Amino acid sequence: MTPSLAFSVITWAAIILLFFGLAAVLREVRLLRGTVTRTADGFTAAPPDLELGDRFAGGDRIVAAVDSGCPLCLTVVERLARLGADATLLTHEPLETWTDLAGGLPVVSDGEAWRSISHLSPPVLMLLDGTGRVRRLVLPVRAGEVDTTLAGWTGPTAGGDSGDAGVGAHSRP
Repeated sequence: MTPSLAFSVITWAAIILLFFGLAAVLREVRLLRGTVTRTADGFTAAPPDLELGDRFAGGDRIVAAVDSGCPLCLTVVERLARLGADATLLTHEPLETWTDLAGGLPVVSDGEAWRSISHLSPPVLMLLDGTGRVRRLVLPVRAGEVDTTLAGWTGPTAGGDSGDAGVGAHSRP
């Protein structure tokens, strides 16, 4: 075997060995990340790191970030209004835009809060805690996901069956 051939074989063997070592390290990092971010119900998910500010503080609430130019947003707003959910609409648009579209839901036009979630595609359903921090977040892709999301966040209403929309504590009287 020539010295150059031996050098090539050793070099490729070292590259392959380093590749397997990197794969093992990346696997361990993935497992560690899964352990650190595991939720109480066993799913691996990092909680959202969003805060909408003091304007949304004061109790648990549902906020839907919507845009009037988004057809799915309008469908989600219609669904929230029909369910009687105690939800607030967050938009970057002037309040006059939502006069006829809000379906009776309160609308907040807050550019700063909108910028904190503007990297997400509307509509965005968020469950906020009393400080205005987002605890849960869903990006619905179908109108039916609004029902299941609200049911999961609030549980069934008193006297409701398991098929109930489940807007519970977030329902208007």
